[in-house]
Amino acid sequence: MILILDTPGFRLGRRSGRIVVRYSDGRKPSEIPIVELDAVIVSARGSVSTDAVRLLSLNGIPIIFAGRFSPYAVTHPFFMHGTVLTRREQMRAYDDWRGVYLAKMFCYATIVNKARVLQYFAKSRSYDAELAERLERCSETIMGFAERIMSEDGRLDDIRMRIMGYEGEAANIYFDAVRLLVPEDLGFEGRERRPPRDPVNAALSYGYTILNSICALALSKCGLEPYAGFLHADRSGKPSLLLDLSEEFRQPFIDIMVIGLFSKRSLGMEHFDFNEDDMVYLNSEGKKVFFGALNRRLKKIVRNPYGKKLTFRGCIMRQARNIARFLLGTRKEYRPFIWGWS
Repeated sequence: MILILDTPGFRLGRRSGRIVVRYSDGRKPSEIPIVELDAVIVSARGSVSTDAVRLLSLNGIPIIFAGRFSPYAVTHPFFMHGTVLTRREQMRAYDDWRGVYLAKMFCYATIVNKARVLQYFAKSRSYDAELAERLERCSETIMGFAERIMSEDGRLDDIRMRIMGYEGEAANIYFDAVRLLVPEDLGFEGRERRPPRDPVNAALSYGYTILNSICALALSKCGLEPYAGFLHADRSGKPSLLLDLSEEFRQPFIDIMVIGLFSKRSLGMEHFDFNEDDMVYLNSEGKKVFFGALNRRLKKIVRNPYGKKLTFRGCIMRQARNIARFLLGTRKEYRPFIWGWS
């Protein structure tokens, strides 16, 4: 589960193998066994004891500090690596066939998952034949870009812009189709990142940043450098490999959840606040709905690329481990996460 601390004046502490939350408004303290936690989200002013930080870190549980628009910091354990070989191979791979291969796999996965999400909604909206047909057509068009990515060859620096261009075209088609799946009164016209100016974009951005935090933890546990990626270009302050890995999970993990919340009216305008600059962000009631759904999504059992059934969080961890194994040569291939549904 994800523990959400959004009541001002809270105090987060520890009692043996439990996390204890005390409230300034006189509510009864709550205790959560450490084995039940996946993450702690702090979105209000309060205090966190060093004992609590230590217990969470020793158990690999991140603390995510979130502001109005998105999380702004995350803590994770200080991982002591017995060898630097993984990171050395990660750096070498950029200039050989492995870097090209991984970049194509990440990009292929994000495009195919976009197509599969639209196929899923086409099936669930079969009562609207016109909408279902349009979603199917968009899905087929998007799959064409996936095929073009796999046909690219050359040095990574030479092909990156081309394959990212294919992904960008696929994303435009995808989000234009998503517009048909959410209520019109939300004002969603397409993907808008900084800052989000409608509830759908606000929820997507918030979810992607939470996903990035989970990916950062997984990569660090596996001895990988989050800032040295393959699909996303290196840039100061840009966690490229983190963004590479998160590409595989954005649509099946976050988008499915967000579209469902809005289409079922579990989230609506009343769950968001708007400031004077037309920036939109989840309010306290919206966060409760959002994180309730996120907790359920984290526990969702899916198949990983090797056929094993794992939770979404387990799949993210396994994919990070498989990147490291591929770079070290203990796996001859890297299979990206492709979402399946029945």
